[in-house]
Amino acid sequence: MSIFNIYNSFLVFINSHQLSFLKINNIIEKPVDNIHTHHSQADVPCRSCTDFQTFSRMRRQEFSQSQVQSLNSQSKDNKDETKVLEHQRDDCPLDKDELGRSTWKLLHTIAATYSDEPSQEDQSNMEQFIRLIPKVYPCEVCANDFSEILTYHPPNISSQKSFAKWMCEVHNMVNRKLEKPLFDCSNINERWRDGWADGHCD
Repeated sequence: MSIFNIYNSFLVFINSHQLSFLKINNIIEKPVDNIHTHHSQADVPCRSCTDFQTFSRMRRQEFSQSQVQSLNSQSKDNKDETKVLEHQRDDCPLDKDELGRSTWKLLHTIAATYSDEPSQEDQSNMEQFIRLIPKVYPCEVCANDFSEILTYHPPNISSQKSFAKWMCEVHNMVNRKLEKPLFDCSNINERWRDGWADGHCD
C-alpha cells in the first residue's frame, strides 16, 4: 500500500471519529434549566447553591454517553427518574433548598429566643450576626439577595417581638420572590416560640 493510500485512510478514520465525537457531545452537553448557580473555577456544580434535582442533572452530564443511556434505561419513564433524583438521603450534603429551609429555621428560632429587653451589647451582637450572614452564606445568589434586603429593610432588633416580626417580613419577601405562600406574621411567636394554641406542639 502506498503512502498516499495510507494517508487517505487515516483522514477517513479521523473524519468518521470526529463526527461521532461531535454527535456524542451534542447529546451530553444539553443545557441545564436557566437557574442561578455558582460554580468554582473548575466549573464543578455547587450543591449548596443548586436544588437537588438540577444538581443531579448537572452531575449526570459528566457521565459518558453509555452511562447516561444505562441510567435512562433503568427508569420506565422520565417521571420515575425524576422521583429517584428528588429522593435525597439524609446523610448527603445540603442542596440549595435544604440549606435555605435549615437557615430559616435557625434564624426564626434565634429571633424567637431573643431578649424582650436586649442590652446594647445584645443588639450590637445581633446586628453584626445578621449583617455577616450574606458574607459567609454558601449560596452566592441567595446571599446577594439577602444583602440587598438588608439595605432597604434593616433589622429591627429593639425587642424580641420586633425582631421576630422583622425576620418574618424578610422571609415573606423571599417567599414572594419565589412565588411561595406568605406567612401571617401576627402568628410568628406561636410558630417559633410558644407553640400553637391547639396544643399539638406540646
